Amino acid sequence: MKSAPTDREHLGFGYLTLFGVSGLAGYYSTIGVQALATPVYQMTLGVNPAWLGLALAIPRVLDAFVDPIVGNISDNTRSRYGRRRPFIVFGAIAMALTFGLIWMVPTGWGQVAQLSWFVATSILFFFCHSIFSVPLQSLSYEITPDYDERTRVQGFSSFFNRIGELTYSWVFPLSQLAIFASPMIGVRSVAWGVAVFFLAIPGVIAGVVGRERFAKMAAQQEKVHFWSTIRAAFANRPFRYLIVMVVTTYLVGMLASSMDYYLLVYYVCQGDLTEGSFWKGVLSSSYGIVGLISIPLLTATSKRIGKETTLMAVLGLLVIGACARWWIFRPGTGWWIILDPILGGGALWVAISMVVQSMFADICDEDELKSGQRREGLFGAVFSWLTKAGTSLAFLVTGVVLNWVGFDVALKADQAPGTILAMRVFLTAAPALAAIACIILLKNYPLSRARAAEVRRQLEARRGVV
Repeated sequence: MKSAPTDREHLGFGYLTLFGVSGLAGYYSTIGVQALATPVYQMTLGVNPAWLGLALAIPRVLDAFVDPIVGNISDNTRSRYGRRRPFIVFGAIAMALTFGLIWMVPTGWGQVAQLSWFVATSILFFFCHSIFSVPLQSLSYEITPDYDERTRVQGFSSFFNRIGELTYSWVFPLSQLAIFASPMIGVRSVAWGVAVFFLAIPGVIAGVVGRERFAKMAAQQEKVHFWSTIRAAFANRPFRYLIVMVVTTYLVGMLASSMDYYLLVYYVCQGDLTEGSFWKGVLSSSYGIVGLISIPLLTATSKRIGKETTLMAVLGLLVIGACARWWIFRPGTGWWIILDPILGGGALWVAISMVVQSMFADICDEDELKSGQRREGLFGAVFSWLTKAGTSLAFLVTGVVLNWVGFDVALKADQAPGTILAMRVFLTAAPALAAIACIILLKNYPLSRARAAEVRRQLEARRGVV
């Protein structure tokens, strides 16, 4: 049975907007390096795609192992400003500084030296990203105890996430405008603008206004132990279901996101980087627009049929959209390319950033019922660790696949027919098969609305309303 949130649980529009603006920093800190690395390091500086894939993967793998440590430190922090907020503010500022450094690579260096610069500065950036993102994610889980209100909280963050999606693919084309003295000067100028306005400012705002519901309660609980909490996370059945689903989706989604750029440039646009980047921008903006439209639709659908059923519906649409890519990504497609986000792709990333994150908040309640502790930091960090590992693997696999199918950047539009065919098959089949597997998995998801309501009732009977 559904119950309406009380006035205490219903969060105001203004507050959710200020907290949700962190979604902009969250998106750019996750995708910003990848979005610029390919056109800057590979297409402009000429770095081998397989080596660039490895260079993209290394910092994310290391970053993934930092996440659980940051989560554990955040869970055990005791300060007058709370467990999460100090990390969020510091992390946002540090992210901005290190993001700008990535693109200050000297253009006269050799390929090995340029890749070394990229790896070193990216490691610093993603270390700061962990300091920012893990406490922020944890804070979003504990803002409200209401099953449906949690989806609304994530919806505001997802809204600003989609604003990032609307804009990020235009960063490189903007940097190539004639007002800049050279392409790399343009890249550096625009990148520092992103650092200040899309990373530092939104992140600091969220850290300042965020409210920590469990700050007093956590200050009195026992220390959260690292390994016992990790074991508890993997022993949690709903957690395992979501982890498998999200890692699979992230892996295949990131692979597709990289592959579609190469197909747009070297197949659809016959090797024209400027035109291909334009259509990549159109595609990404379309994803953002469809995502924005999907937010209220998914919020209403989740409230009516439940979170896990909503996810299955989105994945079912994605299967159709993945098959349609065979016809969408062809020369002369033009504006028909916007069918890709309409047929499931745009809604999928919203569902992951909004509905799935709301489900993790429910899982943290169930964990408190069993352990007596609030451990959002480490639970969220384990989730982040695994998704980043999947993303890192996607970067590495993309470069390996491109080399394996015979892709050669020097050939531009003269790629072998078999190479283009293999890339198109990969872009179509991998997402469809992954979506089908996730639908099968979600049919047995155990933490329903009724179970979440029962967990909350037992918690409040035991420790009172927080």
